[in-house]
Amino acid sequence: MKKRLLCVALCLCLLACAGCSTTQAQINQYNAVLYVQGVLDETYAGTASENYLKLADITVEDAEETYRNNLGSEFSQRLAVRFEIDEAFLNSEMKGSFLTLLETVYAKASYTVVQATALDHGRYCVEVSVTPVTFFHAAYADGYAKLRADFEKAHPLPDEEAQADMTAAQIRKARENFETKWAQEVYDYLYARLDAITTGSAVTKLVLVAPDNSGNYTLSATDLQDIDDLVLQY
Repeated sequence: MKKRLLCVALCLCLLACAGCSTTQAQINQYNAVLYVQGVLDETYAGTASENYLKLADITVEDAEETYRNNLGSEFSQRLAVRFEIDEAFLNSEMKGSFLTLLETVYAKASYTVVQATALDHGRYCVEVSVTPVTFFHAAYADGYAKLRADFEKAHPLPDEEAQADMTAAQIRKARENFETKWAQEVYDYLYARLDAITTGSAVTKLVLVAPDNSGNYTLSATDLQDIDDLVLQY
């Protein structure tokens, strides 16, 4: 049976990824570095080295699936929330466009697993250097407030008085028109900035590779959340 770490539900900025677990017999300082590097590559690039695939006992398809799931969660739980996109009104084509945009930004993710230090009880402290991608943070700070205000002025939703004379279907249609147009507005705004994806200064993060109750080694949800907050900043 494959030793898989189930998808981790992370608070606030959740990721539907988490990497695989491995056993104590397989872990040493070298493999602790290989394991963390593999988890990050699987999460942010959808790729994995042969050594990581063997260590984690997964396939290339598994790594690609983790990446795709992660992209979907990144959009739903971070990008859409930050830019006030209601995913319920998006068609598959528009969502696909956002996922493709995210892939472009993810390709700029920069991290280096530096070294692992053995601790007590078979645990390892692994040092990771991350250069944050500040694309979404900059896009939000540079002009988002004006973009939203201008859009709401140009495309006002019916107020309560107007809704009193509308059917439920008409109200929903007005909302759908607003949300679909807004999603396109955000996409166009972000897409126009893709040629100038910004990054910040490198930051060092220490993560813990430790055995769970079954003896399988994993990264904690907290460490994964911290790394994700560094890799792609909003």
